[in-house]
Amino acid sequence: MLPVAELDRGFIRPEYPSQVIVSYFQGGRILDYIKDRWGDDKILDMVHSYAQLKTTPEAIQQNLGMSPEEFDKAFMEWLYKDLGKTAASFDEWRNRLKELAEAAKAKNWDEVLAKGDAVRQMYPDYVEGANPYEFLAEAHIAKGDKKAAAEVLTEYEKIGGRSPEALKELASLEQEAGDPKDAAAALERINYIYRMDEELHRKLCDVWFDENNPAADVRECNAVLAMHPLDQASAQFDVARAYFAAGQQDQARDHLLASLEAAPGYRPAQKLLLQLEDSQKGK
Repeated sequence: MLPVAELDRGFIRPEYPSQVIVSYFQGGRILDYIKDRWGDDKILDMVHSYAQLKTTPEAIQQNLGMSPEEFDKAFMEWLYKDLGKTAASFDEWRNRLKELAEAAKAKNWDEVLAKGDAVRQMYPDYVEGANPYEFLAEAHIAKGDKKAAAEVLTEYEKIGGRSPEALKELASLEQEAGDPKDAAAALERINYIYRMDEELHRKLCDVWFDENNPAADVRECNAVLAMHPLDQASAQFDVARAYFAAGQQDQARDHLLASLEAAPGYRPAQKLLLQLEDSQKGK
């Protein structure tokens, strides 16, 4: 990593292919270190120094009371204390993860369960492809322990896991266990990862309707409609149902008529249209 006074160089003039990523990591951990040692206010003070066009060495000296060189030394000591053990065992972790992946591929679930947690604890922040969390969850499901699978995937979600498939699996497990709000939270997380998932928006549309959250229901049902699904009748009906629950009857009527235009015999739309007419007559 670069000295803090030269960190900008890692972003604008990288000297090796992954230096921009390394510099983002270093910048994030520097903020963690400042927060850990001095508190959030010092980060804000440094932002104010930059607003006054101070250089990084000047901002560090002014707000932290040390030279950039002293900061680098203290920061690296802190970082190695936090991550040194993980870095030192990286080769062992990689070999054991490869063995775990091979056991999962062979559906040797007993071996996955016996070894998976130890591999996970060696590098708990690893949530990229072929991670122990997903292997363990798959093994638990195969062995019929859905509660354990949900617990593993919950940890995966908390640590920053972002596989849409894994988060959908977590949402399904939570919904099956009678935790619709947790299921919705897992699905909402996918919205920040990949928005162009029609199935996801359909699930959220149903979940928010069941949870009586009209605003979120309207948003998600309209998201489905915006993706031009083949089944226009049900998509338009879902939007109408959401608007009706939100008390927006004119919007509900428009979408009900669009649903019936797509499929004149669509019974749910016919039934809701009659209910809408009755409500407007005060019945």
